[in-house]
Amino acid sequence: MNRNVVIPLAVFFCLICKPLYSQEIILSLNIENVTLETILNEIENQTGRLFIYNDKVDVSHKMSIHVENQSINKVLDSLFEGINISYKFLGNHIILSSVEKVISTQTSQDIMVNGEVVDKKGESVIGAFVMLEGSSSIGTITDSEGNFSFSVPENSFITVSCLGYSTTTIHVVKNTFYKVTLEEQPEWIEEMVVIGYGIQRKSDLTGAVVSIKGNAFTNSSTVSVAQALQGKAAGVQIVNASGAPGSEPSIQIRGYSSNSSTTPLIIVDGLKVDNMNYLDPESISSVEVLKDAASAAIYGIEAGNGVILVTTKSGKNSEKGRVFYNFMSSTQSASHLPKLMDAKTYVEYQELQGNNSRSFWDGKTDTYWPDYMLEKGQAIRHTVGLEGSNEKSNLYISLTYVGDNGIIAGDKDVMKRLTGQINADYKIKKWLTVGTNNSIQKSMLRSVSEMQGINASVLGSMLVFDPIVPWTYDNNNLPEFVKKKLDSGMELPRDADGNIYGISSQNIGSLIYHPAVMRDRNDSQTDMFNLRGILYANLTPVKGLVITSRLGYRAGYSQQSSYNHAYRISDIGVQDMSLVGTSRNNLFYQWENFANYNKSIKKHNLQAMAGFSFQKSHNDYTQGTTYVLTDNAENYRYLNYATNDSRMSLEGVPTDRVTMSYFGRIGWSYDNRYMIQGNFRADAYDTSKLDPSNRWGYFPSVSVGWTLTNEQFMKSVKDALQLTFMKFRASYGVNGNVNAMGDYQYSDVLVANNRNGYNFTDYTGRIVGVSPSGVLPNPKIKWETSVQLDLGLDMRFLNERLAISIDWYNKNTNDLITSTTAPANTGSTTTYINAGKVNNHGTEFEVSWKENVGDFSYSVSGNLATLHNKVLEGTQVGRVAGYTVHTAEAVTYFEAGYPLWYLRLYEVQGVDQETGAVIYADHNGDNIINDEDRIYAGKGMPDFTYGFTINMAYKGFDFTLYGTGAQGVERLYSMTRADNTTGNTLAEFYTDAWQNPQSTGYRHPKPTTDTKILCSTDRMFDASFFKIKQIQLGYSLPKNIVSKIKMGDLRIYVSLDDWITFTKYPGLDPEVGLYGSATNGLAVDTGSYPISKKLVFGLNVSF
Repeated sequence: MNRNVVIPLAVFFCLICKPLYSQEIILSLNIENVTLETILNEIENQTGRLFIYNDKVDVSHKMSIHVENQSINKVLDSLFEGINISYKFLGNHIILSSVEKVISTQTSQDIMVNGEVVDKKGESVIGAFVMLEGSSSIGTITDSEGNFSFSVPENSFITVSCLGYSTTTIHVVKNTFYKVTLEEQPEWIEEMVVIGYGIQRKSDLTGAVVSIKGNAFTNSSTVSVAQALQGKAAGVQIVNASGAPGSEPSIQIRGYSSNSSTTPLIIVDGLKVDNMNYLDPESISSVEVLKDAASAAIYGIEAGNGVILVTTKSGKNSEKGRVFYNFMSSTQSASHLPKLMDAKTYVEYQELQGNNSRSFWDGKTDTYWPDYMLEKGQAIRHTVGLEGSNEKSNLYISLTYVGDNGIIAGDKDVMKRLTGQINADYKIKKWLTVGTNNSIQKSMLRSVSEMQGINASVLGSMLVFDPIVPWTYDNNNLPEFVKKKLDSGMELPRDADGNIYGISSQNIGSLIYHPAVMRDRNDSQTDMFNLRGILYANLTPVKGLVITSRLGYRAGYSQQSSYNHAYRISDIGVQDMSLVGTSRNNLFYQWENFANYNKSIKKHNLQAMAGFSFQKSHNDYTQGTTYVLTDNAENYRYLNYATNDSRMSLEGVPTDRVTMSYFGRIGWSYDNRYMIQGNFRADAYDTSKLDPSNRWGYFPSVSVGWTLTNEQFMKSVKDALQLTFMKFRASYGVNGNVNAMGDYQYSDVLVANNRNGYNFTDYTGRIVGVSPSGVLPNPKIKWETSVQLDLGLDMRFLNERLAISIDWYNKNTNDLITSTTAPANTGSTTTYINAGKVNNHGTEFEVSWKENVGDFSYSVSGNLATLHNKVLEGTQVGRVAGYTVHTAEAVTYFEAGYPLWYLRLYEVQGVDQETGAVIYADHNGDNIINDEDRIYAGKGMPDFTYGFTINMAYKGFDFTLYGTGAQGVERLYSMTRADNTTGNTLAEFYTDAWQNPQSTGYRHPKPTTDTKILCSTDRMFDASFFKIKQIQLGYSLPKNIVSKIKMGDLRIYVSLDDWITFTKYPGLDPEVGLYGSATNGLAVDTGSYPISKKLVFGLNVSF
């Protein structure tokens, strides 16, 4: 056996204990005149067990042994007879020591020593050596409970040691029970990191991989794994387009690099998934983020935006097992609301811009809509589960219920989710292990409208609806204009008590409605069920070779119902009753077979992996829409009660996709100093993506590493700087982006539907027709690819207490896929081409410090990532317009020489002191302010992002402080419509604006109805922020107390989450919608649901 692996495995052993039924192990040996170490290696090969021993056990002397079909106990008894070596079975390990298991040297001066050995967490340390100081024969080993007992001379000293822990010396006196606490020695612990199709020692990594362990997700109040990642890794940005219950944040790794989707590939336990928010954060064992091209290249065409590997828990190594229950309850409320105009300010503001709002105001009404529309939400989470293992199997089962009723008044923003996790594996033979990991999810979601412009958004109407309008009218004292609406037959919306909701009387044709009407005009609900899982088998036919066959599968359905209530507020404020029902089914499976081989020859280590993957997906949907029901009562709101009319529609189509891939990796290292690794993957989709001549994509990468601290010339540097580890990394690779590719963009297809049909007679009805899609074929388009260079440096100082990691990267994304106008003489309207190039480069820093001082331990970690983004080549001649302010002008653009979808605005140069009129910069000097005068004003991507975490523990208390932020990001406040000038807005647009020629110290011009102001720097703000995401205090009851009530652990905690935000941004939550809901809206605020602040109480119990 290679003794280099003893240390990490011993650490693992010291934490676990698995009783071994050694009587079942039979072996045969016929060995002549070899060292004891050689015999031990042969026993390991035959039994799969691992010997653990220290340098006091002499394995160098030569021996012979001849046994046939004998139990391992008899073999070891014979082997160690007369050579003063004892053994003990613990789990899959056999502990050897040079001590007697029973000491019979007690004299009248000897005393019996009893005690227990634990770690800093109070967990038993099993297999620790407890020795009389200065003796190699008097001592013992702690048992499965961490206890020890043996005789020593009175007034002597004993030493307690275990690999992975510091050695402790104790002075022995009479009649004392010793509880010995060992501190971990980090330099002995070799962390393993999950990589594509395998695992690797962290010290051997040559790429940019961030590993976040499961304890980072423990007791987080969020039910989203993605949100729990925020601020935990440099260069990983969590994009919260919404804070609504059930919302799914997206993840950006090292910025945006395409004009299409830039979400990373997500792999959970080897299964490709579209998101990871279905997982309970409590069930996560680790999350690895593959940031550079070399680490991600093994996933080829889907790795252009990075890869996230999630590993769920497999069960603790304890035959006793563990049953656990976790409870969390939170009260949530809005954390950051804009300062809006009150009624008086609003009226004065409107008068300045020429609107006579005062004539519509009764002088008393002053409605602050958030007071009516927001409430304290409630969220609750229950998790119950069990885990355990023995020498052949592991099992982890959990069941989690989450209920989240958001901060919008009523029950229109609700998420309920039930998630089950079942992970199990079984070692059938020493060369064969089979297992399965499964997640089962059932959920219900109701949501309110947001990010859709103020005339289609609950959040938008709450911020802009007139404050001079009452919440409801007194039915006995209705305004005259309301009476006229009723007399004309209009169906005016009412509250539950029958009171008519307030209506803006100054803008009769407005499409901006009462916020409650926006909330209640639609009843929608989505119900989903999903099964995601894998079945796998690992074969080990020879030492060092592991062959894996893995079948992954996803199956699910969703049913969505959306009922629009009929109402008529004005001649244009009309909504007809409609009902839309949608049913979707999906099935996906992937079959992957790959082999990993590891071979060590003296100081050389060779690693190789090769395999193939086959994926197939099937999706089907049916959608029906009706505008007439036999009855509008709630129990009739199903398509079964639809009445046929000319507007009724029914549609649905199945789609199938197939992918084939081949991949491989080879790595070599020498003397733990020099490492090199190469990856290669070839991917091909079916003809839905590319022409057969271009369907294959090839993605190579190479990376190297150099551990400088293992060089002799570094010894003096190590001593001077107290440097324990230093490694340089470099990588280069090519990845693809399948998300950029639509279906059949290279080809023209025929479209069949009723719109293309014709009604030839009055009897046969309309005949379905077909027509060309209008796309000019271009079989030469190819995959969008990214080429990335990464340079990294990892360092650890001061006995591993201080760790520093630095990465610099440069990433070019080429051949962006975009549409352009087809030549007029072709008869087509559109064609797709490869055009455009985007560069992202930046530097990432990660720093951590951890230390134990007596009973007090603490750790501090922080990260910072810079980002520089630029479009190097445009997708067409000139600039491409993106987001457009409603009924005004486009404000974001894709253009060479600028950041992706930058803000291009009119520059406000000043204000005319006499009139208050805005003065725009005339950059082309033609005395006309038009589109040619607009400038690069800002961007939606920050200059840098950062985060930090502080953990402290003292005896039973633990404390966590965690924060994250972004700096150097701009946002256009766009809660407005150019064709509606009577909406409410930020108070500062009046209080900090020119009001008369005597005004001084103002920022904004006189309020104006000119639409250019909405697309100008006057409406752009610094949206940088820093948010304290969590302040948590917990207490764990001592084990000697909880054990009396038959518990293993009992912890209670209280937490303030998302409680404090530091920002200058005057709008809604700067964290939400920071990058927009769509790529081209990166820097525009259109009214996203804010992330609520939460007061959390929790309980963790285990048995």
